[in-house]
Amino acid sequence: MTQILSSTPESIRTTLFNLCRIKSVTDSQGEREAPRFLYECLRRLPYFQNHPSYLFLQLIEGDRLGRENLCAWVRAEQTTKKTVILMGHFDVVDTDVCGSLRDEAFDPQLYTRLIRGEKITEEAKDDLESGEWVFGRGTADMKSGLVVQAAVLADFAEHAETLNVNLLYVAVADEENNASGIHQAVRYLSRLKHDEDWEFLCCIDSEPSITQERKDHGWVHTGTIGMYTPFTFIIGREAHAGEYFEGLPASLIAFQMGTMLEGSERFSDAYEGVTYPPLTCLKFHDLKASYSVTVIERVAMYFNCLFITKTPDEVLGLLKEAAFDALQVALDRYRRNWSGQKSHSKMPDWAPRVMEYGELLMLAEERAKRPASELCAEFLSSTPAAAELQERGLRLVNYLVDIAGLKGPTVVVGFLPPYCPSHFNHGQTDKERKVLEGVGRVVELAHLKFQETVSVGEIYEGISDLSEFGFNGTNRDIECLSKNLPGWGIDFEYPFDQSKYLDVPVVNIGPIGKDAHKNTERLHLHYATRVLPSLLKEMIRSF
Repeated sequence: MTQILSSTPESIRTTLFNLCRIKSVTDSQGEREAPRFLYECLRRLPYFQNHPSYLFLQLIEGDRLGRENLCAWVRAEQTTKKTVILMGHFDVVDTDVCGSLRDEAFDPQLYTRLIRGEKITEEAKDDLESGEWVFGRGTADMKSGLVVQAAVLADFAEHAETLNVNLLYVAVADEENNASGIHQAVRYLSRLKHDEDWEFLCCIDSEPSITQERKDHGWVHTGTIGMYTPFTFIIGREAHAGEYFEGLPASLIAFQMGTMLEGSERFSDAYEGVTYPPLTCLKFHDLKASYSVTVIERVAMYFNCLFITKTPDEVLGLLKEAAFDALQVALDRYRRNWSGQKSHSKMPDWAPRVMEYGELLMLAEERAKRPASELCAEFLSSTPAAAELQERGLRLVNYLVDIAGLKGPTVVVGFLPPYCPSHFNHGQTDKERKVLEGVGRVVELAHLKFQETVSVGEIYEGISDLSEFGFNGTNRDIECLSKNLPGWGIDFEYPFDQSKYLDVPVVNIGPIGKDAHKNTERLHLHYATRVLPSLLKEMIRSF
């Protein structure tokens, strides 16, 4: 690596390809290499040679993998506490969907050549043949945005005298999973605001375009969607498969519930005339430890639930309604099938039950005659630390079901990590209006200088770390989430106070990308390397 980082197309392209070659899949060792690569890129700049303390790696507290964020300051020559944040993530999802090219997918130049031999959509094929797109993991989501931000920072570092505000570049880990990287950054920023009176004017993210609308041009979004991760834990009745009607398979209930929940419009939130994507199942998991000719007694599912204004109480209420309906449909089917059997036994008279995780916790505490906090801490301390937080949470639910002596047919509902609030621009404060002014300048510049169309949307539809810059929920929301999330305070705890205290307006100005998380993830190279740097600079200059 001999080239000094700058916002020239050649420098951005080279840096991007080198960063993509680092396999920084979430929860892997490669995730530790990416911030160090960016650190070295910036460390070589004269500005950071002269101000080494302005560039540092930030350890994520309590992280089992020892991951780090990268922070870099470029400060205005005239002392000010006013600061604009540039922020993005360097972790990526895995490449299993790329099949035999899963390793090559980390090398954009190679992968773009090799994918010609793969079966891909006509749209992807057209983009490939145009020569304007580069394919590969992280090209769009979101190493390109992160590299362009770093390049813009490098240019301002060379001309710091032109800045009237400070710039803080933050590259974070773990965006694709539990957001531990941005939570660490939020704690740092809230301390700066509280202890040293730093004033954060805006946070600019550069995630790729993710929209249900036109994807052939650039987008700017002035807010971001939120996400709950609700779960359902379904308990049936155990039985030998040969004595099917002496038990009740949890799978029978689960399949009914999955049909009712998957893609359900009841969970689709709407805002300003736009309806956002519905609920989808992220994991379907049975709790049988091994093969046996036994009906499945316990099944867990967890979901992605995008929201703008829906409260956690509303989501739990919808889950409980679906659970009652699924239990009723499953039991009706079970009884019809039982009636068709030649059996001398009496049909079971089970009373279906639905409860929140918080109620399960109280039942377990009452039966064990021990504080629930002790039960949870003791169990989780014996659970493999390397297990995903969602897995640890569901194992804890399973343990508490045993402690409470809970039998089916029962469904327990609650939440798992991660949780991301929605955060959008109301245009009510001076800071919010200033951001909207800057967005107008960005759109105008794109048209006049580059003849590019840039649309403005209110809500970025992909989950982003912008969520963390201004929690605007209620104390009831906090209570509902905290008492219904397994492992709260041990494995996971959302920094509500710091997020609400920061209250920073946000904007996403990113590259044109398509098919994030797919085998055809790709980036429009010209827009990313030649247009986006100017748009980011214009947004910064607007302050």
